Amino acid sequence: MRHEPDLGKATLDLRLAADRCPGPAQLLAELERRCLSLKLSSGGERIDALFTRIDEFAVLASDLIDAIALPAAIEPAMRRAFDVAHARLQAAFGAAEQVLTPLSQMLLTGKGFDEAVTAAAELMTTLAPIRSDVERLHQTLSRDLRMLLYPGACDAIEVRLVDAGFADPIRSARRLREWREGGPAALQRASEHHALDAVLPGLIDSLERFEDPDATLAALDEIVCRLPSEVELFAPFEARPSLMASLLGVLGHAPSLSRHLIAQPALIRRLIDSSAYAPLPLPGDLDAEFRLLLNDGERGAAQLRTAQAIDAYRFGLGLQLVEATADALDVAVSCCDLAEAGLRAMSDDVLARMKDTHGEVPGAELVILALGRFGGRALTSQSDLDIIYLFTGDYRAQSDGRKPLDANEYFSRVAQQITTAMSTVTTMGPLYEVDTRLRPWGAKGMLACSLETYDRYHQENAWTWEHMALTRARPVYGSDEARKAVRAIVNKRLRQPRDRATLLGDAVKMRSDIARHKPARGPFDVKLVKGGLVDLEFAVHVNQLGRHVGIHPRLRTAIRSQVSAGLIDPMMIEAHQILSRMLIVLRLLSPHDQDPAPERRAVIAQACGFGQWDELQAAYGQARVVVQESWAAAIADHAGQDG
Repeated sequence: MRHEPDLGKATLDLRLAADRCPGPAQLLAELERRCLSLKLSSGGERIDALFTRIDEFAVLASDLIDAIALPAAIEPAMRRAFDVAHARLQAAFGAAEQVLTPLSQMLLTGKGFDEAVTAAAELMTTLAPIRSDVERLHQTLSRDLRMLLYPGACDAIEVRLVDAGFADPIRSARRLREWREGGPAALQRASEHHALDAVLPGLIDSLERFEDPDATLAALDEIVCRLPSEVELFAPFEARPSLMASLLGVLGHAPSLSRHLIAQPALIRRLIDSSAYAPLPLPGDLDAEFRLLLNDGERGAAQLRTAQAIDAYRFGLGLQLVEATADALDVAVSCCDLAEAGLRAMSDDVLARMKDTHGEVPGAELVILALGRFGGRALTSQSDLDIIYLFTGDYRAQSDGRKPLDANEYFSRVAQQITTAMSTVTTMGPLYEVDTRLRPWGAKGMLACSLETYDRYHQENAWTWEHMALTRARPVYGSDEARKAVRAIVNKRLRQPRDRATLLGDAVKMRSDIARHKPARGPFDVKLVKGGLVDLEFAVHVNQLGRHVGIHPRLRTAIRSQVSAGLIDPMMIEAHQILSRMLIVLRLLSPHDQDPAPERRAVIAQACGFGQWDELQAAYGQARVVVQESWAAAIADHAGQDG
């Protein structure tokens, strides 16, 4: 089996075993001989998958044996690939035994003597020496490669890290030695030092399973070195191994989420006491917490503390997503509720400070309209906040303070200050990216406008795409009366009569323009890929604007209404859920829109509600087919009625 030295020893003679074992070429020849015999055995077709994995392993072993003759050509990545093939082969052995064991046991108990049972028993007998050959070959080749790649690695920790597939075991070993010597402040207590010694072997075993163990350990090192001295980490690891698995899972599978811990190491407390797994507090509780933070001290510092508190909650929601302790769709709603609470707190604070200097505009109040994923209550970890600032009352009125402003200027300043507050730069970067380009006249228009101006603009000047954006409009700030007035304007525009041919022509052109100017960046660009969420949204929006059915900011509600009305394929409900979950999960775990790294696929599948990556892929493909057909049907249906 793989060499696992005692990490407490200082040195190790790597070459003693080389004189006692057969060479790798001899071991490979013996393995191939036994495998050929096994393939010719009766019943061998039952374990075809095992033969495939053995062949993969043998090919890599042969390549490495050839490469040993030219040591300069050997790279650490080759050894890592060999280790991965070995791990896959071990899993294949286990799967083969699950197939053969029940049949072979029937022969042992005398309950069956047919050819299949006998063949299974013979195969089981043959597998044991083959598995032994594999282990000896892997051990021998790993040892030889280690000596070639790292001839000076005789420290026990370095050797173990080499065995674990670290690309730079010397640097990683240096990190671990610094921990053991009590360098970081949090490791200067005897209890933590003792706990580190206890968990270190298991820690390296866990790191070995990650795609990039060096990077995962480096991220953990940043956290350990920045931990406050009073925070214990390794003692909780010793008491709860699952805690270590959770932390390493974040660092190894979700780099964007791990930045929260690196930027705010004290967040470890939320992981240790499990508060990170708690549901988001109720809106009233969030309002009280953020109000308290904003009222404590200088304005900039108060906004920063509030932003950090929001980031802490976002970390918890991301952790729940990674570990699949909450449905991705529910996490997206919670992310939206959190952003709304932050927006309410920042808006209240800005308005209070404006009142101190400029007074209030009589008969007017601020209303904030959310659009896009914010309006639809489906935020991902990377979503912008699409908002429009509006105000009630007469835009010609003036504020009543010691420095009066007209309404347009007053609320535009309010809007700018709220945008700045919601974009507060923390160690993680801007809290949110706030996008106000959907306001009337876009970047050329006032940052805030009156309801009267907004209504007139959408009646006289707005394009079809702007009315499509209104399908997900939702007031998120303002009094009940003000929100009601905004909803009335939105509903009036969404339900206005439209020329079907014009609507359809505009929709087709818009979708074509998006495909041309902003193509999908990869096969897992769930939004822009053909049959993705943009196609789904267009299919729904055409019915919302053309049929006035399913007018609701949440897509899931709109789709269900259109299904009930017979306007859209019932399978669109499931397609929307699959695509939405994938978008939410991939934005956190694999944001590059390409094929996710193999080591992350199981985590992604689980977070999306599937047991296996292959199952998720199949469901993704089916969902895209359903969406493409629904978009085509929406076009054909409208075209047919126009004709």
